[in-house]
Amino acid sequence: MSIKIKSSIEVTIGIVFIFGYLWLIHPLYSQWVKVFCAIPILLFFVCSNFLDSKKNFKITKKSFKENGFRLDNWYYSFKILIIFTSITVPVLYVIWQLFFPVNNYFYKDFSFWKKLIITFPIGALFQEYVFLSFFFRRYRDIFFPHTNFAVFFSALTFSVIHIPTPPLIIFCFFAGIVWAITYNKYPNLFTIAVSHAVLGAFCSSVLLVPFSVGSNADIGRWSDNDGVYGCIYKVNDIDAHKGKYVNINHENENIFVQGYIASTEKINNMQISLGGKDYSLHHGDKSMDVATHFNNPDFLYSGFSATIPISNFPPGYHKLILKVYIENELFSYSPGESVWVKITAN
Repeated sequence: MSIKIKSSIEVTIGIVFIFGYLWLIHPLYSQWVKVFCAIPILLFFVCSNFLDSKKNFKITKKSFKENGFRLDNWYYSFKILIIFTSITVPVLYVIWQLFFPVNNYFYKDFSFWKKLIITFPIGALFQEYVFLSFFFRRYRDIFFPHTNFAVFFSALTFSVIHIPTPPLIIFCFFAGIVWAITYNKYPNLFTIAVSHAVLGAFCSSVLLVPFSVGSNADIGRWSDNDGVYGCIYKVNDIDAHKGKYVNINHENENIFVQGYIASTEKINNMQISLGGKDYSLHHGDKSMDVATHFNNPDFLYSGFSATIPISNFPPGYHKLILKVYIENELFSYSPGESVWVKITAN
């Protein structure tokens, strides 16, 4: 089998694995199912990069360096990336604050420093391993000697994985081009992961870009602060925000949901959705706690209630979310955290 055909097959499998996991597996409630499905996918990406021509799994110093786990070229890679990152951050900030709210007090939030120092570097290193060490190197084999095509398709793959969140799609494409070009010249995953982590923490905590992807994301959402606030706090008089799920017996006739939706924007429509089925809700219940919490008297009548027939759902886990349509906006999005409802047979 030629290297072009082999690389094309591996790229196809890799894309199917990632999209399948993000859109089909990750939205499920069971953590065990997610872990069980993630293991073979991780093994595929790891093992395929350390197989020799005889299909033997070998981890050597040479194979590590070929994949980008190296320090001998960090200075040359770092010079390119520090210029790119230093220019990108202020440019994005200036553009973003013209159209969306920004958080100028990010440094007071512990979660920002946790993202910057721990979670984002680890996640960025794994993502860059997948999209550069795996995808880019195979695109390079497929399009050899036209490396520019490999750069483009690597960035495009990195971008479309972040569907359906528009800012992530755009940012990841342009950043992916710079990272692929840098990796091709100076293959160093550590320096690229640092650039990735800094930009990721900046976009998440300062620009307030939503980071959800796959079916859990809100289509067309550009900011985590859209002036709309919402929460589901009770399901059949059970506190919904204190547990992993709400347990409802199938013998009940209805599921009664309570919460609030408060907005500084004009809302065109709002619904409650359970298991992908949408239901109308009654909005306008008095909610003094919400008005006090946000220090906004306009939020006094922001409470809502909804009744969902339980007979429409089989036993099992069903995701309960709010859907809000702002006037003149094309897509709905979901304020607040989703709630899992477990319907039991007995």
